[in-house]
Amino acid sequence: MAYSDRIAHAFAFAVKYAPGARGRGAGLQELAKAANLAVILSRYECDEPTIVAGIVHVVLSDSEGEERAELERKVKEKFGPVVLAILEDVLAPPPADLNRERAWEACRREYLSRLATAEPRALDICAATEIHHCGSALADVRRLGAEYFSSAPATGPRQALWWFRALADALSAHDAWPRREMLVELGQLTRELETELALGG
Repeated sequence: MAYSDRIAHAFAFAVKYAPGARGRGAGLQELAKAANLAVILSRYECDEPTIVAGIVHVVLSDSEGEERAELERKVKEKFGPVVLAILEDVLAPPPADLNRERAWEACRREYLSRLATAEPRALDICAATEIHHCGSALADVRRLGAEYFSSAPATGPRQALWWFRALADALSAHDAWPRREMLVELGQLTRELETELALGG
């Protein structure tokens, strides 16, 4: 996929609206994640709207309530209804419900159920996001040791491994999804991470 003005604008959007974007160096972490997602999606020959949605997804996934609604309005205005529709399918439910914190696993299971009706381009972004998360966690563990494991928003390595496998199972149920080969990469990274963490089962 060739670099384009719309992709450049998506990166600018990710930096501008990243959480805490006014501080020195703020937005760099979000930009790095957005760039990694764009590379993964490009590697699997995803189309431009998918890559744009993947980049912008990094910002919206950290928002909720009125903030998310305002960002969605800006996305529709700047990138159009197709990108917004992809995002609506791929965004996870917010972590709070009626001002009560919901369990992390309950939120994840709700998200998995929503994926049953998600469009293929949203599934591409789901897979690319977890390839990035799993790959980043694996790199950290190899460089620093298992005690430095980190995979937000999971609270521990067993939960993270469960999530990577549960998402792969949910995506594999979509027989018509054209980029099922992404699951091969996610599965390999998950097995390598489990080995590095020396966890059984």
